[in-house]
Amino acid sequence: MPRKIPEDKKSEMHLRDELEKMLQDGIEDLQITMQDAREILPAHKANFMDYETVKKYADTKADNIVDSISEFYLNTVIIQEIPYVKQKSVVDKITVSNLLFQMKTAEHAIIKLLEEIDGGNLHPRTFEVLASLQRSKMEIVKHLAQFMVIMENNYKSLKEDYRLKQSDDPIMIDQNADEEIPASKNGFQMRGTKQVIEMLRNAVPEKRATANPNEAENDIEEINE
Repeated sequence: MPRKIPEDKKSEMHLRDELEKMLQDGIEDLQITMQDAREILPAHKANFMDYETVKKYADTKADNIVDSISEFYLNTVIIQEIPYVKQKSVVDKITVSNLLFQMKTAEHAIIKLLEEIDGGNLHPRTFEVLASLQRSKMEIVKHLAQFMVIMENNYKSLKEDYRLKQSDDPIMIDQNADEEIPASKNGFQMRGTKQVIEMLRNAVPEKRATANPNEAENDIEEINE
C-alpha cells in the first residue's frame, strides 16, 4: 500500500518546484540578456603590456643614444681601446635604458586609468592617482633630458682629457737608433744623438765649420741642463 503524503508536504513540494522553475527561467532569461548585450555593446579588447618587448626596446634605444653621443665627440679607437671610456659607456646605457623603461610603464599605467575613467569609474581617487602618475612621467622625461646634457658634457671633457694626456706623455729617445720618426702636425721628431747633432749644426751655421761631435754633444748637455 503506497504511503500517503501529507497535504502540507505536498504543498511544500509544489512550492519548491515552482521556485526551481522560476530560477531556471530567470537564468535562461539572464543568459539571453547577456548575449544581447554583447551583440549591442562594442567589444573592448584588453590592453596588456608586453614587458619583455618594452625592455628590449629600452635597451636598444639606449645603445643607439649613447653610441651616437660618444662617437660624435670621441674617436672610435678611443671608445674601443680605453677601458674607462668603455665602462662609462656601459653605465650610461644602463641608466638611459632604465629611464626609458620607467617612462613606458608610466605611460601604460596612465592609459589604463584613462580607460577606467572612460568606463565609468569616476571616483575622485582615480583622478588623484592619474594626476600623480602624470607628474611622475614628466619627472622621468626631465631626468632623461638632463642626463643627455650630462653625457654630452662628460664626453666633451673626455675628449679634452685624452688630448692632454697624449701631449703630456714623454717622448722616448732611442740613443742607439738613427732613423727618423714620421713628421707630426707640429713639425718632425728624431731619434738618435747623431741626428740631433746634425740638426744643431744646421741651426747654428757659424759653428758648422769648426764644430765637432764632441762640442755638439757638449751643446746638447748644456741644453738639457
